[in-house]
Amino acid sequence: MQPKTVTDWSYLDSVTPGIPVSWYLDPAVLAVEQQVLFASGPGYVGHELLVPNPGDYQTLSWSEGWNVVRRRDGSLHLVSNVCRHRQAVMLLDRGNIRNIVCPLHRWSYGLDGHQQAAPHFGCNPGRDLDSKPLHSWNGLLFTGPRDVHADLSTLGVSDDYSFDGFAYSNSWVEEYPVNWKTFIEFYIEILHVEPFHPGLTNLIDCNAFSAEDWEFGDNWQNQRLRPGDLANSRSDAYLEYQKLIVDYRGGPPKYGALWLALYPNVMVEWYPESLIVSHVQPVAADRTVNVVDFYYPGDVMAERPEIVEAHQASYIETAIEDGEIADRMDRGRRALAARGVDDAGPYQKPMETGMAHFHDYLHRYLDGPLAAAADGIALDVRRNGH
Repeated sequence: MQPKTVTDWSYLDSVTPGIPVSWYLDPAVLAVEQQVLFASGPGYVGHELLVPNPGDYQTLSWSEGWNVVRRRDGSLHLVSNVCRHRQAVMLLDRGNIRNIVCPLHRWSYGLDGHQQAAPHFGCNPGRDLDSKPLHSWNGLLFTGPRDVHADLSTLGVSDDYSFDGFAYSNSWVEEYPVNWKTFIEFYIEILHVEPFHPGLTNLIDCNAFSAEDWEFGDNWQNQRLRPGDLANSRSDAYLEYQKLIVDYRGGPPKYGALWLALYPNVMVEWYPESLIVSHVQPVAADRTVNVVDFYYPGDVMAERPEIVEAHQASYIETAIEDGEIADRMDRGRRALAARGVDDAGPYQKPMETGMAHFHDYLHRYLDGPLAAAADGIALDVRRNGH
């Protein structure tokens, strides 16, 4: 049964804290999450700026088995990267092609995946590549069954997440020995920022954050964060970035940051002169890959590359600090599991209201399927879909 649509989020102030420790550690829980949250979720694959020109392709950095391809007519599709002959991976990284050609035996395919040739076979076996259509929101590409436009229809700052005039810069991929939900948790609460992120504390003003700065939907949340004292910082990297953006803009920006989380695993971050899309992919219950794609205005990349350099230096500084947070949280939960103990502290309002929302989302979608799985009942993701 599909969870009800929620319109009044005031109940988040009184939800029972946390989720069971086993949900972070048990492979059986991850198996249910893959079916219920991921397989029937939005299915994020990248941004259209990864393939700006006809003939461009981008191999998914977390799965060599698929490419995002822009066809000659400009349409975008997800096309299998596995040859139908001897199952070899064909394309690497990114580039521009006329056809998809396997380097092993020269089997070739059109950009639509239709097989064109198979040398030495005498005829075309007609073994086409799998291909999936893509739908988009602000250029973000999705292949899953969930309607992202409907999900984000009430987002009040959607125009601020516009990628118009932006270009893809580079990606950063890192694997961490933690559960994927731990990543989402520290992304959506700002209580840890002041004690753990000395650089970020001046780019954004956590003390000015209020309940009105949250936006919630059934499957997403957004935070609006005002800029702090941009003339000062405890981090050399952040101070350089702050000085450059104030100089470039001729004054401080309206926001220090905007942080959007699209459940289960996509995060979109707005910073002055930057948009970042990151998403986590669970590899195992205790292993997560985080893929981070950086985008900047085209004129900034061409004329003010020092802004790009300073922004990435500051961002990665905070990402390294986040890695330590995630490690400490998962180690603590493993210690509790070894004792046979569940424990979850209260939510601070308003800084951790977003974590209450995420945990509530997990309970809404997982309680029933996990109970069914425990009773040996096969899951039907069509009934448990989003």
